[in-house]
Amino acid sequence: MKRTIPLDRHVFVTGQTGTGKSYLVEMYLRGYEHVVKLDTKGEVFERRKKGLPVWEGLREGKDYTVIYHLADIDDVETKKIIYAPDFEEQEMEYYDALMKWVYRRENTILWIDELMEVCPSAFKYPPYLKGLLTRGRSKESVVWCCTQRPSDIPAIVLGNSDHFFVFDQNLPQDRKKLCEVTGSEDFMKLPGFRNFWYFERGWSDPILATLTV
Repeated sequence: MKRTIPLDRHVFVTGQTGTGKSYLVEMYLRGYEHVVKLDTKGEVFERRKKGLPVWEGLREGKDYTVIYHLADIDDVETKKIIYAPDFEEQEMEYYDALMKWVYRRENTILWIDELMEVCPSAFKYPPYLKGLLTRGRSKESVVWCCTQRPSDIPAIVLGNSDHFFVFDQNLPQDRKKLCEVTGSEDFMKLPGFRNFWYFERGWSDPILATLTV
């Protein structure tokens, strides 16, 4: 299954560790033009250590640039950017400044991986995250959020997401949260290894799809 998601739609991707949620987004966003990834997990460093490409299928320096300091973002010439903040910049003020930059830039997808690092609780999150979610569509400045725990994130994220990719969630409260948001009880069922539920706002129920690796 490959669906083209419009540039003015927010996307929510969830699943426990190792289910494939980050891989799905990496492959999906490879085909979009202006993308900024907020790498809160330090995946850049892990991949470099293993000798793996930082963004599979793309060329660093030509297709994307990795930065470690937000002050460098205006000097980037590639259309895709990975911001892997160093320790001193792993703070909400920097995350908020990045979101403000994306909001003002327009025509840009912000990929957040992992959302819980950006939102310490369901009630504490960067102010410009709200700006992107509530007013970003008209500017085509949208958010693709990845997280392990949908029950622990701000309601504004789920409430404004238009497309959902849901991999296995072992905790019942996480599955129940998705049922409440979408209105479909199908999310109480586990999709299974390498499978996921795909749902669009307005549908009655999700469809089951398989992640091809």
